[in-house]
Amino acid sequence: METQLAPLEDLFTLNVVAPHLKRFRPPPGPHDPRGDWALDYVVYTLGSIRGHGGRLGTLSLRRKATAGDGAILAIDYQKRVTPDGFQKVVAGITCRGDRLATPTRWRYSAEIARPGQVTLETTRLEKSGEAKDRQVEIIDHGGVRPMAVPPSWTINWALFEAVGRLPREPFDPIRFALLDHFDQLKANQVLSFRQSVEVAIGGKPLRLHAYDHLGEGIVPWIYWVDEQGRLLFAVSGLEAYLLDAFGPS
Repeated sequence: METQLAPLEDLFTLNVVAPHLKRFRPPPGPHDPRGDWALDYVVYTLGSIRGHGGRLGTLSLRRKATAGDGAILAIDYQKRVTPDGFQKVVAGITCRGDRLATPTRWRYSAEIARPGQVTLETTRLEKSGEAKDRQVEIIDHGGVRPMAVPPSWTINWALFEAVGRLPREPFDPIRFALLDHFDQLKANQVLSFRQSVEVAIGGKPLRLHAYDHLGEGIVPWIYWVDEQGRLLFAVSGLEAYLLDAFGPS
């Protein structure tokens, strides 16, 4: 008996990114979400910003496994914010191997650059952080800022790694606080299983598992993960992160 494939048009949020998936090809080969891996994404706007829709930028995510299922994440993010300017974020995050990839320390820089990678010096920002017991310390040129955190918390970028290790079946929702953009604490976040579904993408059947992230002070996210724990698509409001696995045009 053939498996009934669900049309992309019937699946929120795959329905809104379907026009960008016409050349998508499910990546071949094995993937170990607890191992060393590299995933690259194309960032799209699903609407129009200052008259510029479509492709906004790129995200490069690298994982280096450490003891106890922990990891060191390397992030390189570039996103167009003006017709001739890009926001650049480069970060390193050391994470535990728990279900939220809870960070223990991190460092990042952010800046606005123009074509030719010319940095606008007044836009450059560098910060680091470290978790200690029930608080984190945010460190920058102005000194050290302590911040109390609950037992369960994480950084938004760490969730791109964490969802690949979640059960691919219903589980009790995970309640936590989010340290958004590395230093903005947002309470009452929930990460939960949404559904599993068989779809046809790139001319091949593909089983996907979706997770919802809802919470105070954020635009809701939906993460779509394949059978091996590889995050293929992440959609939040009018932004989408699509794994860069496209065939020739």
